[in-house]
Parts: sequence; structure tokens; C-alpha cells
Amino acid sequence: MSRPAPATDVDGPPDRKSVLFCPRCDHASPVDGDWVVHTHATSLEYRCPDCDARITERKRDRRPDGPTNPALRLWSGLLQTATVWVRSAKRPCA
Repeated sequence: MSRPAPATDVDGPPDRKSVLFCPRCDHASPVDGDWVVHTHATSLEYRCPDCDARITERKRDRRPDGPTNPALRLWSGLLQTATVWVRSAKRPCA
């Protein structure tokens, strides 16, 4: 027995799993489509291009290459220096 082919609606939304839908105006588009994306420090906020409704907010996948806060950058450098110094101090003398 074979299964019938699924009916496709020509006027319906795209046949993809990664489609977002606006709950306010029913706008539909792929995730990488025409959504207005606001970049925040730790997330991406997707808004509808038609009615400006907030669709979703997703965590950013990538991390910055290093700390952007100057105090945090200084502290990170001091910590790395101290770690190297402690490791070198633990080596036996020849």
C-alpha cells in the first residue's frame, strides 16, 4: 500500500521547518528572511517587518573573541599572567 502524496497549498506558507509566523498580522517568512533583527549583547530579537510585533528572541550562537569591557579585559590579562607565573614558580630548579 502506498501513501497519498501530501496536498500542497500554493498560496500557503513556504514548506520549511525554519519558518516564523507573526501572531499579530500572520506574516510568514524563513528565519533568514525579511524579519527585522535587533542585535543585543547576548541575543537576537526578531520583529515583524509589517507590524513591528516582537516575534522571538534567541540567544546568540557565537561568543565575542574576548572580553569587551576594559576592566574585564585587564582582569583577564592579570589572571593569565598570574597563572603563568605560578606555573613557572612550581618548576624544579635545574
